[in-house]
Amino acid sequence: MSLSEDIKDFGLLGYSKVGITTVHSFPDYIAELNSRRDTYGWYIESTFQPIPGADPKSIMPSAKSIIAVVYDASKESFPDKLVGKVGRLYQARCYLGSHHHVHGARRQLRREFLEKSGCNIAQRLVVPERLSAARARVVTYGKNTFTFADGIGSFILLTAFVVDAELDYDEPTLEVKCPPRCTACIDACPTGALYEPLKMDPHRCIAFNTFMTQDGYSGGITSYIPPHIRDKMGTWIHDCDICQDIVVAK
Repeated sequence: MSLSEDIKDFGLLGYSKVGITTVHSFPDYIAELNSRRDTYGWYIESTFQPIPGADPKSIMPSAKSIIAVVYDASKESFPDKLVGKVGRLYQARCYLGSHHHVHGARRQLRREFLEKSGCNIAQRLVVPERLSAARARVVTYGKNTFTFADGIGSFILLTAFVVDAELDYDEPTLEVKCPPRCTACIDACPTGALYEPLKMDPHRCIAFNTFMTQDGYSGGITSYIPPHIRDKMGTWIHDCDICQDIVVAK
């Protein structure tokens, strides 16, 4: 078996899908971020450094491939009392867990496997994970800006590993599979954060206002939630699943 095949086979121990793409830059993503600094300045100026990360070789000149993996969080057990209050992805606790817990261990085992296979891995390089996964053929896009994995849906966690090995690359799936005239997710958003297909104003998003504002980001972000957003939050206290739930219901 080739190294690419080994990487994919090992990745399916704990992940649902694995794809591989090049480290070519993401110029459209960079241009979009720069054109929307008024709403995304907090992210651009954060420690994630998304604009340099969208040109991986500028940070890791030896980089050759991006390995994108999909974790299916949709099958976790979600207590009825928390549904509609805490987002499912956060109930699943699958974001960057400690190495002593299953979700952190899964990521760590993945890194160890790649290193034992002779790959050097970027240590601090945040690439556009949704675009990377679409370019690696493991997801498509929805009008609600989320990515969807076939057979799973949008309740997924994407992780990208940037390595210096030249691998076999998958064909991109940079497409939106929503019905052409469907606006269900946009219509369902209670705060108007989704204002057109594939466009979101994070400052109006319930999810943004219930967790991103608590993390000390730069760019003038505070924990203050404006009344016009607060009045429409309903029972949500951390994250929001509305624009994903409506797609599942449809």
